[in-house]
Amino acid sequence: MQNHKPVANRVDRIFIVGLIIWILAQLIRFIAIPLITSVANGVDAPGWMYPAILDVVTAVFAIPLAILVWRSRGFTTWSLTVIYFTLSITDHIGALTNLTVIGEPLAFEQFNGGGNPFVAPVVQTVLDIVFLGLLLMPRFQRIFFKLAD
Repeated sequence: MQNHKPVANRVDRIFIVGLIIWILAQLIRFIAIPLITSVANGVDAPGWMYPAILDVVTAVFAIPLAILVWRSRGFTTWSLTVIYFTLSITDHIGALTNLTVIGEPLAFEQFNGGGNPFVAPVVQTVLDIVFLGLLLMPRFQRIFFKLAD
């Protein structure tokens, strides 16, 4: 069983806290539930269903993953976090593709307030890529793979 070990240095602690905060920030993706309903009711294009479902899946797993990262670091936690960000990036790319091909869904127009609908998914994708890249760096992998004393 993986044990909760305090993170050794300040940079590592900042990374873990930032990672957990970014994972918990994904709870906002429950906002896709009205989009699922809108697609199911024929208001928005069916192409939006896949990214909307991925948004909800990502939001559902945010709290368990954040707890896992906080309490139990090891290969399983690291692997699940890498998979989580890969899924999230896939979702954002699907949303960006749909924005380009289909246009903004009617279900989200109220949230955007006339702004550029590409901004949020681009920023989220960049942050996901940054955290995924950091997770793949040996310096931060060490936090997850450090052997017990």
